[in-house]
Amino acid sequence: MDARLRFIESVDIPPFDTFGLWKLAAVNGSLLQSSVGNLDPVHKDDVLNSTLLAQLAANQAGGDDKEKWYKKFKEVLENVGWVVESFSFAEIENVNTYGSVDKVVIAMLDPHLSPEAGTVVKATIDAMRRRVNASANVIFQENAWDGQTADFQVSVASAADGDNVQLHIGCFDYTAKGAAGNVLFFKFGHRAVKFTYATQTMVLNEDIYKIVRDMVKEKLGTAIQSYRKDVVIRV
Repeated sequence: MDARLRFIESVDIPPFDTFGLWKLAAVNGSLLQSSVGNLDPVHKDDVLNSTLLAQLAANQAGGDDKEKWYKKFKEVLENVGWVVESFSFAEIENVNTYGSVDKVVIAMLDPHLSPEAGTVVKATIDAMRRRVNASANVIFQENAWDGQTADFQVSVASAADGDNVQLHIGCFDYTAKGAAGNVLFFKFGHRAVKFTYATQTMVLNEDIYKIVRDMVKEKLGTAIQSYRKDVVIRV
């Protein structure tokens, strides 16, 4: 037995680099969520739980109808304390010139983000390629892809004025053959792809949300375990 222990102790393996690895992000249904700054764990959960509740309600009410889906998504968010505008989608012309979906997402979000937030969003998207996040990617694919259509959101949360939280969010929708299982990194090639998006900055009024916080958690119940997974990113 001692020989076995000495052998295991002597085995040479590569060092595991923990520097720069942080659980700053999560897959939350069809939403890839990250955060920056000194956003405390309670507020991070507030963002995740409220947006998941809105997604699940939208799935039930809107189904495959994008307009109905986002209408319900917005309605739920407003009723739990978010200040949110209507989601107005625009089509991206010549989307094939971007090469792949991840580059489109970054290009559409980046002008609205601080340098720190932009770095974290890019790192979060890149982290979805890594094996350590494979289980998170499975959840994301299951919720973001249906038939030949991808419909998903990418967002980054940060502290706002007072005790509030702001969320920069991009909503993306495209239709393409062969993208299943590769929603974020689908390469366009020469195939015609219709790609639409909407971006905005929402603010969560924590004075309102703290009133409904426990009820939101109760409503979600065990759904959180099925729809959410931490994403380990490197920044």
